[in-house]
Amino acid sequence: MRSALTGEPVSVLDRILAILDTVRESHGSTTITQLALATGIPKSTVSRLVGDLVRRRYLMRTDDGVTIGLRLFELGSRASTPRRLTAAALPVLAELYNATGEHLNVAVQEGRDMLSVISVRGRLRPVPSRAGVRVPSATTALGKAVLAFTVDERVLCSVITGLDSSRRHALEKELDAVRTESVAIDRCETFPGVVGVASPVLSPERLPLAAISVAGPVADMDPKRIAPLVRHAALALTHRLALQVA
Repeated sequence: MRSALTGEPVSVLDRILAILDTVRESHGSTTITQLALATGIPKSTVSRLVGDLVRRRYLMRTDDGVTIGLRLFELGSRASTPRRLTAAALPVLAELYNATGEHLNVAVQEGRDMLSVISVRGRLRPVPSRAGVRVPSATTALGKAVLAFTVDERVLCSVITGLDSSRRHALEKELDAVRTESVAIDRCETFPGVVGVASPVLSPERLPLAAISVAGPVADMDPKRIAPLVRHAALALTHRLALQVA
Protein backbone atom coordinates (compact mmCIF):
# COMPACT_ATOMS: atom_id res chain seq x y z
CA MET A 1 0.00 0.00 0.00
CA ARG A 2 1.27 3.51 -0.87
CA SER A 3 0.31 6.92 0.43
CA ALA A 4 -2.10 8.61 -1.97
CA LEU A 5 -0.37 11.95 -1.43
CA THR A 6 3.32 11.06 -1.60
CA GLY A 7 3.48 7.70 -3.34
CA GLU A 8 5.56 6.47 -0.40
CA PRO A 9 5.14 2.74 0.42
CA VAL A 10 3.14 2.56 3.65
CA SER A 11 3.27 -1.03 4.90
CA VAL A 12 6.53 -2.51 6.18
CA LEU A 13 6.41 -5.22 3.49
CA ASP A 14 5.91 -2.62 0.73
CA ARG A 15 8.86 -0.64 2.04
CA ILE A 16 11.12 -3.70 2.21
CA LEU A 17 10.15 -4.76 -1.32
CA ALA A 18 10.70 -1.23 -2.62
CA ILE A 19 14.19 -1.18 -1.08
CA LEU A 20 15.09 -4.61 -2.48
CA ASP A 21 13.77 -3.71 -5.95
CA THR A 22 15.76 -0.47 -5.94
CA VAL A 23 18.97 -2.21 -4.89
CA ARG A 24 18.43 -4.88 -7.55
CA GLU A 25 17.83 -2.28 -10.25
CA SER A 26 21.04 -0.44 -9.31
CA HIS A 27 23.07 -3.39 -10.72
CA GLY A 28 25.69 -2.76 -8.06
CA SER A 29 25.87 -0.83 -4.82
CA THR A 30 23.63 2.03 -3.76
CA THR A 31 23.53 4.27 -0.72
CA ILE A 32 20.94 4.91 1.98
CA THR A 33 20.43 8.43 0.62
CA GLN A 34 19.88 7.15 -2.92
CA LEU A 35 17.44 4.53 -1.64
CA ALA A 36 15.45 7.16 0.26
CA LEU A 37 15.25 9.38 -2.81
CA ALA A 38 14.29 6.54 -5.14
CA THR A 39 11.63 5.00 -2.88
CA GLY A 40 10.21 8.08 -1.16
CA ILE A 41 10.78 6.42 2.21
CA PRO A 42 12.25 8.57 5.01
CA LYS A 43 16.01 8.16 5.28
CA SER A 44 15.85 7.08 8.94
CA THR A 45 13.36 4.34 8.05
CA VAL A 46 15.49 3.18 5.10
CA SER A 47 18.53 3.00 7.37
CA ARG A 48 16.65 0.89 9.94
CA LEU A 49 15.17 -1.50 7.36
CA VAL A 50 18.48 -1.88 5.53
CA GLY A 51 20.12 -2.76 8.86
CA ASP A 52 17.53 -5.49 9.42
CA LEU A 53 17.99 -6.82 5.87
CA VAL A 54 21.77 -6.87 6.24
CA ARG A 55 21.53 -8.81 9.51
CA ARG A 56 19.34 -11.38 7.74
CA ARG A 57 21.71 -11.47 4.72
CA TYR A 58 19.15 -10.22 2.18
CA LEU A 59 21.47 -7.24 1.66
CA MET A 60 25.16 -6.82 2.29
CA ARG A 61 27.26 -3.75 2.97
CA THR A 62 30.04 -2.68 0.61
CA ASP A 63 32.48 0.23 0.53
CA ASP A 64 30.01 2.04 -1.72
CA GLY A 65 26.79 1.31 0.18
CA VAL A 66 24.65 -1.84 0.02
CA THR A 67 24.07 -4.54 -2.56
CA ILE A 68 22.06 -7.73 -2.92
CA GLY A 69 22.96 -10.26 -0.23
CA LEU A 70 23.74 -13.95 -0.27
CA ARG A 71 20.34 -14.96 1.10
CA LEU A 72 18.54 -13.69 -2.02
CA PHE A 73 20.90 -15.66 -4.24
CA GLU A 74 20.12 -18.76 -2.15
CA LEU A 75 16.38 -18.24 -2.47
CA GLY A 76 16.63 -17.66 -6.21
CA SER A 77 18.66 -20.83 -6.63
CA ARG A 78 16.17 -22.88 -4.62
CA ALA A 79 13.16 -21.53 -6.49
CA SER A 80 14.53 -22.64 -9.85
CA THR A 81 16.34 -25.76 -8.68
CA PRO A 82 13.61 -28.43 -9.18
CA ARG A 83 12.92 -27.40 -12.78
CA ARG A 84 16.61 -27.10 -13.61
CA LEU A 85 17.41 -30.36 -11.85
CA THR A 86 14.88 -32.28 -13.88
CA ALA A 87 16.47 -31.12 -17.11
CA ALA A 88 20.06 -31.56 -15.99
CA ALA A 89 19.91 -34.66 -13.80
CA LEU A 90 18.37 -37.32 -16.04
CA PRO A 91 21.49 -38.13 -18.11
CA VAL A 92 23.59 -38.14 -14.95
CA LEU A 93 21.17 -40.46 -13.17
CA ALA A 94 21.05 -42.81 -16.15
CA GLU A 95 24.83 -43.19 -16.03
CA LEU A 96 24.82 -43.64 -12.25
CA TYR A 97 22.05 -46.23 -12.41
CA ASN A 98 23.93 -48.20 -15.07
CA ALA A 99 26.97 -48.23 -12.78
CA THR A 100 25.16 -49.23 -9.57
CA GLY A 101 21.66 -50.60 -10.26
CA GLU A 102 20.63 -49.15 -6.90
CA HIS A 103 17.97 -46.69 -5.73
CA LEU A 104 18.85 -43.09 -6.67
CA ASN A 105 17.60 -39.79 -5.27
CA VAL A 106 18.13 -36.11 -5.97
CA ALA A 107 16.84 -33.91 -3.16
CA VAL A 108 16.81 -30.25 -2.10
CA GLN A 109 16.76 -28.74 1.35
CA GLU A 110 13.37 -27.71 2.74
CA GLY A 111 13.79 -26.30 6.23
CA ARG A 112 15.24 -29.00 8.47
CA ASP A 113 14.32 -31.77 5.99
CA MET A 114 15.36 -32.90 2.54
CA LEU A 115 12.68 -33.02 -0.16
CA SER A 116 13.15 -35.67 -2.83
CA VAL A 117 12.79 -34.10 -6.28
CA ILE A 118 13.79 -37.04 -8.48
CA SER A 119 13.73 -40.74 -7.53
CA VAL A 120 14.88 -43.74 -9.56
CA ARG A 121 13.93 -47.21 -8.35
CA GLY A 122 16.64 -49.73 -7.68
CA ARG A 123 16.63 -53.15 -6.07
CA LEU A 124 15.26 -52.00 -2.72
CA ARG A 125 11.75 -53.14 -1.85
CA PRO A 126 9.90 -51.37 -0.41
CA VAL A 127 11.32 -48.12 -1.80
CA PRO A 128 12.71 -46.06 1.11
CA SER A 129 11.75 -42.74 -0.48
CA ARG A 130 10.23 -41.33 -3.62
CA ALA A 131 9.78 -37.95 -5.32
CA GLY A 132 7.81 -35.55 -3.14
CA VAL A 133 8.71 -37.29 0.13
CA ARG A 134 10.62 -35.54 2.92
CA VAL A 135 13.44 -37.27 4.77
CA PRO A 136 15.32 -35.99 7.85
CA SER A 137 18.54 -34.05 7.31
CA ALA A 138 20.26 -35.19 10.50
CA THR A 139 20.45 -38.89 9.58
CA THR A 140 20.22 -39.23 5.79
CA ALA A 141 23.26 -39.09 3.54
CA LEU A 142 21.37 -36.53 1.42
CA GLY A 143 20.83 -34.28 4.42
CA LYS A 144 24.40 -34.51 5.69
CA ALA A 145 25.76 -33.73 2.22
CA VAL A 146 23.77 -30.48 2.17
CA LEU A 147 24.13 -29.54 5.85
CA ALA A 148 27.91 -29.62 5.55
CA PHE A 149 27.76 -26.65 3.16
CA THR A 150 24.70 -24.84 4.55
CA VAL A 151 25.48 -21.29 5.66
CA ASP A 152 22.10 -20.62 7.28
CA GLU A 153 22.80 -20.98 11.00
CA ARG A 154 19.08 -21.16 11.77
CA VAL A 155 18.74 -24.32 9.70
CA LEU A 156 21.76 -25.91 11.35
CA CYS A 157 20.46 -25.01 14.82
CA SER A 158 17.01 -26.40 14.06
CA VAL A 159 18.51 -29.71 12.93
CA ILE A 160 20.89 -30.01 15.87
CA THR A 161 18.27 -29.02 18.47
CA GLY A 162 17.00 -32.11 20.22
CA LEU A 163 20.11 -34.21 19.59
CA ASP A 164 21.94 -35.37 22.68
CA SER A 165 25.53 -34.22 23.15
CA SER A 166 27.13 -37.42 21.81
CA ARG A 167 24.95 -37.47 18.69
CA ARG A 168 25.56 -33.75 18.12
CA HIS A 169 29.31 -34.27 18.37
CA ALA A 170 29.15 -37.23 15.99
CA LEU A 171 27.12 -35.22 13.45
CA GLU A 172 29.48 -32.25 13.61
CA LYS A 173 32.42 -34.61 13.04
CA GLU A 174 30.63 -36.17 10.06
CA LEU A 175 29.92 -32.76 8.54
CA ASP A 176 33.60 -31.81 8.85
CA ALA A 177 34.50 -34.97 6.93
CA VAL A 178 31.89 -34.22 4.25
CA ARG A 179 33.40 -30.77 3.67
CA THR A 180 36.72 -32.48 2.96
CA GLU A 181 35.58 -35.53 1.01
CA SER A 182 32.27 -34.30 -0.51
CA VAL A 183 30.69 -37.63 0.46
CA ALA A 184 28.16 -38.36 3.23
CA ILE A 185 27.06 -41.78 4.46
CA ASP A 186 23.90 -43.05 6.15
CA ARG A 187 24.67 -46.42 7.75
CA CYS A 188 21.14 -47.70 8.40
CA GLU A 189 20.33 -44.60 10.50
CA THR A 190 17.17 -43.66 8.64
CA PHE A 191 15.88 -46.92 7.18
CA PRO A 192 16.77 -50.30 8.76
CA GLY A 193 19.05 -52.35 6.56
CA VAL A 194 19.58 -49.52 4.05
CA VAL A 195 22.92 -47.78 3.45
CA GLY A 196 22.98 -44.45 1.61
CA VAL A 197 25.90 -42.58 0.05
CA ALA A 198 25.43 -38.98 -1.12
CA SER A 199 27.38 -36.05 -2.50
CA PRO A 200 26.42 -32.35 -2.65
CA VAL A 201 25.60 -30.39 -5.79
CA LEU A 202 27.09 -26.93 -5.23
CA SER A 203 26.76 -23.52 -6.83
CA PRO A 204 29.87 -21.64 -8.04
CA GLU A 205 29.82 -19.93 -4.62
CA ARG A 206 29.86 -23.40 -2.99
CA LEU A 207 26.32 -23.07 -1.72
CA PRO A 208 24.32 -26.31 -1.63
CA LEU A 209 21.75 -26.54 -4.43
CA ALA A 210 20.88 -30.20 -3.93
CA ALA A 211 22.38 -33.61 -3.21
CA ILE A 212 22.44 -36.86 -5.12
CA SER A 213 22.44 -40.27 -3.41
CA VAL A 214 22.69 -43.99 -3.99
CA ALA A 215 20.89 -46.29 -1.52
CA GLY A 216 20.97 -50.07 -1.31
CA PRO A 217 20.80 -53.07 1.02
CA VAL A 218 23.47 -53.08 3.70
CA ALA A 219 24.71 -56.52 2.65
CA ASP A 220 25.59 -55.29 -0.85
CA MET A 221 26.48 -51.62 -0.36
CA ASP A 222 30.17 -50.84 -0.02
CA PRO A 223 30.44 -47.08 0.62
CA LYS A 224 34.08 -47.04 -0.48
CA ARG A 225 33.09 -48.44 -3.88
CA ILE A 226 30.03 -46.22 -4.28
CA ALA A 227 31.63 -42.97 -3.05
CA PRO A 228 33.66 -42.19 -6.22
CA LEU A 229 30.63 -42.93 -8.41
CA VAL A 230 28.24 -40.65 -6.52
CA ARG A 231 30.90 -37.94 -6.20
CA HIS A 232 31.45 -38.05 -9.96
CA ALA A 233 27.68 -37.86 -10.55
CA ALA A 234 27.33 -34.83 -8.27
CA LEU A 235 30.18 -33.05 -10.04
CA ALA A 236 28.65 -33.86 -13.42
CA LEU A 237 25.29 -32.48 -12.28
CA THR A 238 27.01 -29.39 -10.86
CA HIS A 239 28.67 -28.74 -14.22
CA ARG A 240 25.45 -29.28 -16.17
CA LEU A 241 23.60 -26.79 -13.94
CA ALA A 242 26.41 -24.28 -14.35
CA LEU A 243 26.18 -24.59 -18.14
CA GLN A 244 22.45 -23.87 -17.97
CA VAL A 245 23.19 -20.58 -16.20
CA ALA A 246 26.12 -19.58 -18.41
